[in-house]
Amino acid sequence: MIKMKIASVLVLPLSGYAFSVHATQVFDLEGYGAISRAMGGTSSSYYTGNAALISNPATLSLAPDGSQFELGPDIVSTDIEVRDSSGAKVKSSTESNNRGPYIGPQLSYVTQLDDWRFGAGLFVSSGLGTEYGSNSFLSQTENGTQTSFDNSSRLIVLRAPVGFSYQVTPQLTVGASADLVWTSLNLELLLPSSQVGALAAQGNLSGDLVAPLAGFVGAGGAAHFSLSRNNPVGGAVDAIGWGGRLGLTYKLTDKTVLGAMYNFKTSVGDLEGTATLSAISGDGAVLPLHGDIRVKDFEMPASLTFGFAHQFNERWLVAADVKRVYWSDVMEDISVDFKSQSGGIDIELPHNYQDITVASIGTAYRVNDKLTLRAGYSYAQQALDSRLILPVIPAYLKKHVSLGSDYSFDKKSKLNLAISFGLKESLNTPSYLSGTETLKQSHSQINAVVSYSKSF
Repeated sequence: MIKMKIASVLVLPLSGYAFSVHATQVFDLEGYGAISRAMGGTSSSYYTGNAALISNPATLSLAPDGSQFELGPDIVSTDIEVRDSSGAKVKSSTESNNRGPYIGPQLSYVTQLDDWRFGAGLFVSSGLGTEYGSNSFLSQTENGTQTSFDNSSRLIVLRAPVGFSYQVTPQLTVGASADLVWTSLNLELLLPSSQVGALAAQGNLSGDLVAPLAGFVGAGGAAHFSLSRNNPVGGAVDAIGWGGRLGLTYKLTDKTVLGAMYNFKTSVGDLEGTATLSAISGDGAVLPLHGDIRVKDFEMPASLTFGFAHQFNERWLVAADVKRVYWSDVMEDISVDFKSQSGGIDIELPHNYQDITVASIGTAYRVNDKLTLRAGYSYAQQALDSRLILPVIPAYLKKHVSLGSDYSFDKKSKLNLAISFGLKESLNTPSYLSGTETLKQSHSQINAVVSYSKSF
């Protein structure tokens, strides 16, 4: 009851948003706020607006004097395609439960009290979304039977940070923020019999439902998990927990600032809800089981970032960051526990994500008192194991190019804009675990951030 009340309070003021974003750097957006996004995701060592609450809160002390309010949408549009060895293809489209483009909120307020800054906000920090429909080869058993089951996903990680920064000396600022984190998930996933068999052979299936379901599925059937809520907000399984970060900046010279920040691993725990597990025989007969489901220990990773910003002159700024993200600690596998009146089953879906390094660079040029132009680039190493990719979890984009600007209407209000291009990435991968089919998967995307900022 407490969980549902808190979630309702968070989403009610913004219920018009379809809360979902698409995976960019694994599950994370490549930058928070229009300023950082436009500058390649850099954020450690210069003022990025109120979005610093979920990047480096110490940079809030670099803001102009006074208070700042920011509001705007984060919009993501994707192009994902999967082909099998016969040439059949399917695209993630605008169907059913997870319609795109995907839109998330940015809402925040930061105020000043002498050498302190205090703020709070609401941001989508991570997510993914796919929709392949129910009539593609992804919905077929290996003997060609069309099951008409969906394959789709929608992950949302919503953060409500409360944070501060403090000007320790003219050179040193420190900051910290703590987040209320809401993670929710929709998932529709068909696993053909060869993949189910590989899970069993590797010891990743257990429970009293394994034997009867295996007998029903046989050699040519499949198993399907359905955990979806057909609403614009939330998912069929969710949980609320905590996150946070520490940061600092140090003014090395009048023109150069160093920055560092550590983002803690979230503490959300198990995502819980209801689901339907369906066993499908080789001739298309279906045995549905309804029950309770837990996606166990589903967390977002810790990360450590170092960077610098250099002001070449009063108009031109350049910034660069290097970030290490510890994905291996949270995505070795996805563990699922399903219980029905007929029995239970535990499933471990291996993923074996690796820790990655993300390098980003950005620049800003102030054309005049009203207009500033920005650009950036980021490169992220591949976290996933190419042998263990599920089409519903497309987390393999590596390169982003971004552009942006801000326009000041007056000294107190401005409009910030950023557009980021996730450059097309293609992979040839064996089908998950069993390797009975070769899939060619490709993913590109465009996302945009628009925010209005008002100073007081």
